[in-house]
Amino acid sequence: MTAKILRMIQKDLMSECRAWHAWPAMLLLGTAVVLTFALQIDLPPSQRQRVIGGLLWMAIFFAGTVSIERSFSLEQEDSCLEGLLLYPISPVAIFLAKWAVNFVALVCLEIVLVPMFIVLSEAPLLKCPWALLLSLALGNCGLAAVGTLLSAATSGLRNRSSLLALLVLPLVLPVVLGAAEATRLMLAGTLDDQWWRWIQLLGAFAVVFVTAGAMLFEFVVEE
Repeated sequence: MTAKILRMIQKDLMSECRAWHAWPAMLLLGTAVVLTFALQIDLPPSQRQRVIGGLLWMAIFFAGTVSIERSFSLEQEDSCLEGLLLYPISPVAIFLAKWAVNFVALVCLEIVLVPMFIVLSEAPLLKCPWALLLSLALGNCGLAAVGTLLSAATSGLRNRSSLLALLVLPLVLPVVLGAAEATRLMLAGTLDDQWWRWIQLLGAFAVVFVTAGAMLFEFVVEE
């Protein structure tokens, strides 16, 4: 099963790198959102650090949705998804492969957005790199899991891009808020029990969303 998942991940990543279907739009939107936020922030450094976490994660969410929305767009052409389900590949493997690709897309987005936030807002996001990486990784897990499942559910609908954002936001709102709060506490230098509670919450959401997505994916694609 692991080999099949890796082959599907390789297929999707190679397809994106060759055709550039979604990632350029995702990076462009993320850059535009960051520039807008940075130009509007006119606060002292101490107050700026309190809001930068929320702005960063809102930029990640809105820009990342562009890539997640196209997770199953290619499979909808010529009924490729139906053909894929006929192969001896479990729906769980398909979900995990798509989830991994969306996770990679979010990582690529953050590689661009985090340095931009550091330069434009002068926020010391790298003052504790391991804490930032942990917050990003757990937040990405939850966001990619929910986005992948709902992208499959809405892949056959018109105007699915706007619909997907409306469906995903209520479900991932605890993830966005938790990651934003963990980032704020990290910038404040308070990696105490309160920070760990937010990290544990993000970890719990990641486990629940990935598990639920893997279990429900079969029923979603059958519909």
